[in-house]
Amino acid sequence: MKVHVGVSAIAIAVFSTVANAQSLKDKEYFASQEKYLAEKVPYVTQKCETNIAVKIDWSTPPTADERRTYSAYGYCEAVLDAVRRVCEGSAAGKDAVKQKIKSVTCGFGPQRSIALKDGAIDYKINYNSTNDADYVFEYLQNNL
Repeated sequence: MKVHVGVSAIAIAVFSTVANAQSLKDKEYFASQEKYLAEKVPYVTQKCETNIAVKIDWSTPPTADERRTYSAYGYCEAVLDAVRRVCEGSAAGKDAVKQKIKSVTCGFGPQRSIALKDGAIDYKINYNSTNDADYVFEYLQNNL
């Protein structure tokens, strides 16, 4: 029992440190990117006739230089565009999205990657990648 309490206390301390380490500028950037992304979700909801929860994982945020050049929401929007394209492509595609996609999480990593597991798309953004919507669309066509 004491081990569990100790581990929990350490985890809470680490997460609190990360949250407290964010500057006001970071918090404002994160909020603006999430707002812009949220504005894109209703269009996918309409086309796919399903609700998909979308969020950005800020645990490893883009650098200040990357933020000046690229928008996080734009890369995450590419995932939504790909999902929408699957729904628009055929009734079978729309049914597959309804049945197999419940959420999308976009994060950041050294290389672009995507996985679909238990109804959740986990997409890692790499700012040097191109044609992200096509990349995700191809993945979904092969994995739904």
